Amino acid sequence: MEIGRESIICPGCGCLCDDLDVTSDGERLLEVANVCLWGVSRFLTTKKFHPKKERRRLQEPRLKVNGRFRAATYETALARAAELLGRARRPVIYGLTNLGSRAQEAALRLARGLGARLEPGDLAFMAPYYSSLKEHGLFWAPLEVLRDEAEAVLFWGANPLHSCPRQVVRYTVFARGRFTERGVEDRRVAAVDIYRTEIAKFCQLFVQIEPGQELPLIKGVRSLLTGEQAITPRVKGTKRLADFLAQAGYGAIFCGRGVGYGPAAELFEELAGLTAWLNQRAPFVLFPLAGDFNAAGLYHLLLRELGSPFAPDFGDPSGLACHSTPVDFSQVDAVLVAGADLFWLLPEDRVKELESRQVPIIVLSPFANRTTGSAQVVFPVALAGVEAEEVAYRMDGLPVALRKLLPSAWPTDQQILNDLASAV
Repeated sequence: MEIGRESIICPGCGCLCDDLDVTSDGERLLEVANVCLWGVSRFLTTKKFHPKKERRRLQEPRLKVNGRFRAATYETALARAAELLGRARRPVIYGLTNLGSRAQEAALRLARGLGARLEPGDLAFMAPYYSSLKEHGLFWAPLEVLRDEAEAVLFWGANPLHSCPRQVVRYTVFARGRFTERGVEDRRVAAVDIYRTEIAKFCQLFVQIEPGQELPLIKGVRSLLTGEQAITPRVKGTKRLADFLAQAGYGAIFCGRGVGYGPAAELFEELAGLTAWLNQRAPFVLFPLAGDFNAAGLYHLLLRELGSPFAPDFGDPSGLACHSTPVDFSQVDAVLVAGADLFWLLPEDRVKELESRQVPIIVLSPFANRTTGSAQVVFPVALAGVEAEEVAYRMDGLPVALRKLLPSAWPTDQQILNDLASAV
């Protein structure tokens, strides 16, 4: 048995860390070094928050017949999925942020062919960000530039320790760069959140707010910086946050999913406007802190192909429509889920409504989850970046190639989506 060691890129989160070292015997991974729990969950198939608990790997295609799952051949499952999607009038293809870019392109082609709506799993969070970025003409910077130069870092509604654990070590808080040689000693770190999260331990400034105070806080900070009429009543911490931003020589603002739970469009509009104003004095970048490893790739695809970051609907009677608000599942009559766990993300009342209407659900997933348990057709898939070659976009927009490390008995997401397009 020949033991091999090599360095690879990790598809654990949007950081796509490129310094992991793996040891394998050609059939299985024996050791992974420089890896966080998110990476461990991809390579060793454990749960993110419970690394000692295994996730159950799906072994074969399954069909639900009379309320019970039965094993099926790939061809039989493909034919059944094509039948369910082909007869649907309002199908939705959902998720995709945990797929490689080739599979995302295949999903977009399938949506065109079906006349379906393509719904990113994090539409409420990421789409308003890209829209505001385009509106205000903001620029991006490679993560390595932030590591070298950003000496003021603000986390807004974000806890990187829960979404991109190594981001604070490799690029922001603790990273040692060309002009930040002492790491955290050469940086000022701040955070804004409704809860006092773990990141507060590393912050010189932590502003804890109540739900609904996000917009007044941003507007208050901007009024103090620009000398406009002050916003009253002022949110506690407004003056300290304005001073923090005013003193920055190079700043980075990272927004997390917490922004998506509020009025995301208005929040990103205000944050982008604030960032644009700050850029007149010093370089400032605004970044989404996406945990899914290829969320950026999906929005690059939508912007490149359709010119909009919103959810495209190829079945709209008036022609192609791009929606900024999440889909209303009460109007959907078939769902294909890939690269996400729909029932984990949906409110419980929406889950029960889909189940009560017996909406057919087709799932592509390497692991068993809540959605696979309620699906009519389930396809096991190879893991991108572990068992299949793929391309992914880092959170700063850098495309990287993911290598195949291990052989796989399962087809790739791209193959299944292309076969479905042909079958339909």
